[in-house]
Amino acid sequence: MKNYIITGIFLLLFTNLAFSQYFTLAPTGFVSKENLDYTVVEVPGAKQQELYDNVLKSINSLYSNPKEGLTLVPGQAITLAAYKHRGLKTSAIAYYDVDYTLSFLFKDGKIRINSPNFNAQIMNYNGTWNKMDVKKFYFKGNGNPKREKSHQFVNAYFNGLIKSILEKSANIDNW
Repeated sequence: MKNYIITGIFLLLFTNLAFSQYFTLAPTGFVSKENLDYTVVEVPGAKQQELYDNVLKSINSLYSNPKEGLTLVPGQAITLAAYKHRGLKTSAIAYYDVDYTLSFLFKDGKIRINSPNFNAQIMNYNGTWNKMDVKKFYFKGNGNPKREKSHQFVNAYFNGLIKSILEKSANIDNW
């Protein structure tokens, strides 16, 4: 019976995830719909430890060597620092390598997701690295996006990472 309740809770979470845009890139960094540097996902009836364990299992199953980039506060918080070669597409032929950090905090019935942090860089033809100035690359002086497709891509990229972790956590024990 307990498994049916847990499965029902996670199906509710999964339904909410299907339509989620957690963050949007702004000149100051990622912000939620409420213009905060975090968002909260409600998971009614789920215990803090259960949410923590499932997100940790999810990260361990989705990343090839997650222990290298994990910082844990057992039962309370998970911070993932990761790297993706050619992670951000910026034009038809240019991809930036990206280092990013995702943080999750847990309470009974809630997962707090802090806004992603990232640095992107590309190797020049002479072997030096060119670091992306996010504000200049993505935004005009008035704060509006320069290239809508690039802006949408970076939003989709980071929201997709979060969504995949949460979706996997909702189904981690369903086998």
